[in-house]
Amino acid sequence: MESLAFGLTYSIAAGLCGIGVGLVGAAAVQAVGRNPEAIGNIRTMMILAISFVDALAIIGLVVALIIKFLG
Repeated sequence: MESLAFGLTYSIAAGLCGIGVGLVGAAAVQAVGRNPEAIGNIRTMMILAISFVDALAIIGLVVALIIKFLG
């Protein structure tokens, strides 16, 4: 049961973070299409947003490891 909880915890967190990164990337591409001159600012904001979304995936991994080893 603990291994199922570990697998579900991390797979749900990673899957939703993958969707989030896709949405951030799609929004950045659409923004560059509308305003190509601002590509530097858009790229900076996109990288920052993707790093925040990936931090959520890392938090999901930590929670999954806590469930596996301490639960």
